[in-house]
Amino acid sequence: MTSISPSGGVLTSNGWNTSSLSARSVITLQQLTSFGMRNIAIPGVIACELMDLYFKLVIDGRVIYVSEIARNTLNPVWMPFQPDELLIRDGDETRIENLAHLFWGTVFDIIVVRVRDYKLARRKSSALSGKIMAEEDESNLSQRGGSILLFHEDDTVGDGDDIPPTTYEEEILKATFSVRELDPLPVGLTELSNLPLNTCLLEFNGRTYVKREVIELLVESGVISSKHSRRKGSAIQLKDYSLHEGVDNLERVRMLKQHIDEVTKSNEQLQQEITHRLTDSEDTVGKDQERALVQTRIQELRRQIIEKRDALERVKSVVHDERRTFETDIHIPKALLSTMQMSMRFKDEKQGILERRCEVLRAAHKIRSRQAMLVKELSTVYPIEYVGAGEYAIRGIRVSTAELQSFGRGDEELLCTGLGYIAHLVFMLSKYLQVNLRYRVMPYSSRSFIKDEINDPLGEYPLYRKGVEKERFERAIFFLKKDVEQLLFARGLDPTQGAPILGRLKALTDAESSWLAADRDVTVVQGPIAG
Repeated sequence: MTSISPSGGVLTSNGWNTSSLSARSVITLQQLTSFGMRNIAIPGVIACELMDLYFKLVIDGRVIYVSEIARNTLNPVWMPFQPDELLIRDGDETRIENLAHLFWGTVFDIIVVRVRDYKLARRKSSALSGKIMAEEDESNLSQRGGSILLFHEDDTVGDGDDIPPTTYEEEILKATFSVRELDPLPVGLTELSNLPLNTCLLEFNGRTYVKREVIELLVESGVISSKHSRRKGSAIQLKDYSLHEGVDNLERVRMLKQHIDEVTKSNEQLQQEITHRLTDSEDTVGKDQERALVQTRIQELRRQIIEKRDALERVKSVVHDERRTFETDIHIPKALLSTMQMSMRFKDEKQGILERRCEVLRAAHKIRSRQAMLVKELSTVYPIEYVGAGEYAIRGIRVSTAELQSFGRGDEELLCTGLGYIAHLVFMLSKYLQVNLRYRVMPYSSRSFIKDEINDPLGEYPLYRKGVEKERFERAIFFLKKDVEQLLFARGLDPTQGAPILGRLKALTDAESSWLAADRDVTVVQGPIAG
């Protein structure tokens, strides 16, 4: 029983809107990529008995595709396959042209064939009893998968199959499918714990499709939600439509189409009018362009005239100056005398500059000699001696690198006294050598400290360990090393050597003493020559 739906489609007795489904179906048989079954059950076969199966794809009474044999299974899956590959391997171009159009159809048959060993089949019940049971259960199984069970012991797979002589085949299932009657499975197979017997699964473009009856059966059994059902009374209700509203809408569409036609004609007329006007204005535009080119040329010529006038004025000015020079009564000997006087004055000034430069160099040499002498005398006040093992002593007090790094070891009073000597020595060297230290040294004997006037103007970093934080003491040693490196850099020595503080100070005092000795030797040699 069918009826006309308000939308113009056909409603069947079970409530399906065939026009909406046909419009929704976008799959074709050519997109079929795999076929599988779940829970195969055959009358006359022991439960859970595994079988060897393959299937044949039949379109319009012709076997188009024969799959490989899936062995020992009740849930076979044949994938991937492409039906038109069989046509390509066939090699007959005429047959390819005759069969290629079949893949664009919507109705096809699938026959599932069981391959059995002849010797094993004789030990089981006869095939006749199996046929009787198949006729009795045909209606029940068709409700669960839309399938028809057939048994034929004499059927063969085809001319191209190599079946051993000890095996035979029987068609256990033949199902007819229509692409328009397939719906995609709303949930994944992994979420379905129980499927009906002999469920056929077809995969189109990566999605699994089943017959609508299977989905309705799953909804009735509560396996999936009722919102996936499409029957009348389900969660998806059909809307009520009015025939009068449909007529009004149709009239409105007709009026809109008429209005669109009128607007289209008006646009065409306007387009033609615009084309005519553009054609008429082409001459005017051409004249305007020519006028613009002429104006540009005139401006360029005017600019060239102005440039030539300026050049002519400059030439006239030069000629006028030269004429005045020749007309003026200037005696050449007087001009030469003036030039000679200017040259002599330049030589005198140059000689004076050289003498002043020599005086500056002598003063700088005296200052350098005085600095070296002061550093040498300072080294006698704070003598630094090498005591072995990479360690030094100042005024007899040994200050090792290990004592500076290990907090809380050794004699603290001797260490503080030695650091006070070093601080005073660094302070005096900065005064004598005129070096502004980055970290200011405050020499107070054994209670000396260093200040970072840029980052921490109010903070003090003591050079003694008693009652002082380890971090502040270590930073004081670090600042003292940086001041010594600055003194070495001011005298052109390498400040990157990995020697201890006293070793670097000794290198500085030794370098100043060596320079002073070398300067005295040069003075002794050049003295008689100067005299």
